[in-house]
Amino acid sequence: MQKGPLAAVAIAAIALIGIYLFTDIKQAKTTKVAENTTAIVQAGNEYIQSFLNSLDQSKRELASALYQRVEEQDTVAVDELIRFYEDVQQYNFAAYMHSLKAELSPSRANWELAGDRQLSVSNNEAYDNDFNEVLYQEALSSYQKAIDLDSNNLDLQVKLGSAIVDRSPQPMQGISLLLGVIEKDSMHINGNLALGKFGIISGQYDKAIIRLEKVLSLQPQNTEALFLSAEAYSNLGNTDKAIEALNLCKDLVENEDLKKEIDAYLQQLL
Repeated sequence: MQKGPLAAVAIAAIALIGIYLFTDIKQAKTTKVAENTTAIVQAGNEYIQSFLNSLDQSKRELASALYQRVEEQDTVAVDELIRFYEDVQQYNFAAYMHSLKAELSPSRANWELAGDRQLSVSNNEAYDNDFNEVLYQEALSSYQKAIDLDSNNLDLQVKLGSAIVDRSPQPMQGISLLLGVIEKDSMHINGNLALGKFGIISGQYDKAIIRLEKVLSLQPQNTEALFLSAEAYSNLGNTDKAIEALNLCKDLVENEDLKKEIDAYLQQLL
């Protein structure tokens, strides 16, 4: 089985910990990194190495053993490695390791889960912004690999398109993906919801309403679509429709903090 670029992460980490801990260890196996190894993966590798070097001896030994098992393509060890990073509250590295799991056990579900975890954690400001960018780029790659394995899955295309529009400097690539989904299924809920959201962000409120009304025609109790439609109607000057949508949304949500936010929004409109 050919090793992907993330396997290089495991190899480099083994070398780092082995040299640091053991004086009589055999020289770590060297693996030529593929010529197409990206700068993103290289950056992730550097961050992980630095963190591993900061651990106490017992944790370094545990990490070293896990990475050695991963190098032997032990898929169970990858799950243990993910839990290891979660236990030390490094959820960013845990999310990054999901790509390694998907490389060793490639499936649409594994790549999708990797993308979901990486995208979610990459928005957490508690972590280093540079590594958050590493995670974001890895999320895009993970979603694309999931699509490669299941090209007819429109929800995956929506996830990738939304992620690109949300943070990429080239958002039109994501818009094109989302529009492609709508061409295949004009009533696709997640596709229309995403286009409605980005219509509001770009100030195209009339187009946003068209997308959101399609969602609400299929899911009248979709709270996200209700809240977004209220925002669009408010910006179009249709206060009555905005208030109606907000009241419906308030009746449906259970989170008290969110109810208070909706109340505050309603007060601005009244």
